[in-house]
Amino acid sequence: MTFIHRTAARCAAVLIASFAFAATAPAQNSNFIATGRVEGAGPTLSIGVAAAGIVDEVLVREGSRVRAGETLIKLDCRPTEADVGARSAQLEAAQAFFDRTSNGSRPDEIAVGEAVVGYSQARAEEAQKTLDRTEELKEGVTVTTAHILEVQRDARITAAQLAEARARLSLLRAGSREEDIRRAKALRDAAAADLDSARARLDQCTVRAPVDGTVIDVLASKGQYLSLAVPQPLLHLVQDGRLRVRAEVEVRDASHVCAAQNATIVPEAFPNAKIRAHVASISPMVAPRNMTMAAADSSPKDVLPVILDIDTSAPTPPIGSAVTVNFDPCPSKT
Repeated sequence: MTFIHRTAARCAAVLIASFAFAATAPAQNSNFIATGRVEGAGPTLSIGVAAAGIVDEVLVREGSRVRAGETLIKLDCRPTEADVGARSAQLEAAQAFFDRTSNGSRPDEIAVGEAVVGYSQARAEEAQKTLDRTEELKEGVTVTTAHILEVQRDARITAAQLAEARARLSLLRAGSREEDIRRAKALRDAAAADLDSARARLDQCTVRAPVDGTVIDVLASKGQYLSLAVPQPLLHLVQDGRLRVRAEVEVRDASHVCAAQNATIVPEAFPNAKIRAHVASISPMVAPRNMTMAAADSSPKDVLPVILDIDTSAPTPPIGSAVTVNFDPCPSKT
């Protein structure tokens, strides 16, 4: 009996020591629960417009799937369309003037100039021969002084006309002045800039999707007047991609959160669903709680925001729905 009592005493001592060790062991890897909310792949986008006008068409509705660049809403901007047409015509005229200035004289114009030079040269040669013959005559006997002066005048005129024709031909062959080309280019560039500005204003009359996503709600309606003095969103869009959960971890549990930590998501919309997720990012600073549903009282509390990527989309909880996040222990470091 003595041996049995000693054995029982030893067992009791071992059990007491085990309980004491368990009570003092650190609980860094223990499970904990946090509240969260389902988010899209990115923040909800408020889509507006940079032009004033009347809504002409609303091409989407709540729940519509859209692609990046797809037209969502159109404004009635017929005056801007007319302005684009007028500035396009001005650009064509400026481009034509620049081309003409850059190309210089046409071959046909140079050919005409050469013909004028030939004609003027023939007249000048004939006038010079007449002058030579007249000067060989005796003044006052076979020819009058007045006639000699007339022939000399004709010779000088035809020589001047020949010089003028040659100068004009030289200008035709030289082409346009460099200053004229620069001026024509400046006029063309100014017309192109005006057209680009008008097209940019016209493009602002069309609201397009910036990313692939789903329309959450549409706030604009056909016939509504939009003013830049009172800007307002026309619709809200959530970007496509894997859903994520923004969890608010109590500060006391911050030491239990780690990168790539696994967790189980239980949405309020699907209380029987167990959706797996993992920690994608941990905020470097605490922030005030904004999910008051899980707070024990109405006083604000600081929490640590944690983003988790949902591993599966079946079932897919609605964006914005509340969830409970049950964190697994952090994986042990080896």
